[in-house]
Amino acid sequence: MEDRLEYFVRHMGECSGSVILILALLIGIFLGWFLRGQKMNSTQEPPATLVSDGFGEYKMVLVVRHDLGMGKGKVAAQCCHAAVGLCRQLERSNPKLLHEWEETACAKVVVKAPDETILVDLARKGRSLGLETCLIRDAGRTQIAPGSKTVLGVGPGPVDLVDKVTGHLKLY
Repeated sequence: MEDRLEYFVRHMGECSGSVILILALLIGIFLGWFLRGQKMNSTQEPPATLVSDGFGEYKMVLVVRHDLGMGKGKVAAQCCHAAVGLCRQLERSNPKLLHEWEETACAKVVVKAPDETILVDLARKGRSLGLETCLIRDAGRTQIAPGSKTVLGVGPGPVDLVDKVTGHLKLY
């Protein structure tokens, strides 16, 4: 075995860069294909068990604080922070629920709240119902003051449960 390794190392310098590149790409493609298949086999459940607990459809609601007057790009960025935060929390606390939400179209709805007080009250109500919540505070580098509460993420969770928290709010 050692002789083959020495031979390979000695003659590696004779290979052109394009041959090495092609070999590296092929190895990468093969490994990606193989590892993706392994991950799918180890984490996928049969579709019948995905929504077997009777909750039905799921959704995530992002509540934007309207009184701050954030620009569209700022709102989009803050909503992304909230959505990612909720997903990270669910990865730790309830990965099965996260998977079920992902399998049922990943519904996301953006609504508006008039002020910070309402945002905080909604977060409290969501937590009391057992829903994940993620309250985003801005770093203050662009449009608004540091520490301002900008967006509340609620869910993902069963539609009827999430609606108990955010169902009365208007679409953004």
